[in-house]
Amino acid sequence: MEIYQKTKTELIEQLELMRHQMAELESKIIQLESDENKNSNKPITRPPRRRLHADIEFIADFDIIRAKGINISEGGICFELCEDLPFEMQFELEDELHQHRAHLIWVKRLSNGRYRFGFEFVPPEPYPQF
Repeated sequence: MEIYQKTKTELIEQLELMRHQMAELESKIIQLESDENKNSNKPITRPPRRRLHADIEFIADFDIIRAKGINISEGGICFELCEDLPFEMQFELEDELHQHRAHLIWVKRLSNGRYRFGFEFVPPEPYPQF
């Protein structure tokens, strides 16, 4: 059937089917990439971590963010962003105030209902000129 002969309802159904198929394919890609990383012989290097016992103050540095919907259910929604989520933060470490700009990299909900965040420090942005 040619596309111009389809009804609006048929086109909507076809679009929903294509979105569902795309979400399944994206899930498979994520799984394959995860499997590749697990089986990779390349060592993963990252800066060393050390414990930090500090209260962190942070504020999101964005207005309205546009996102692309991936899937939705009665329980929630999944979407993607094509830009970084910038935050400004400060904390004390060894009696010294540290202030950083950072991008949100990951979020994990813990079993106790709390959340754990991973941020990547980025260079500060200059203050706007007035």
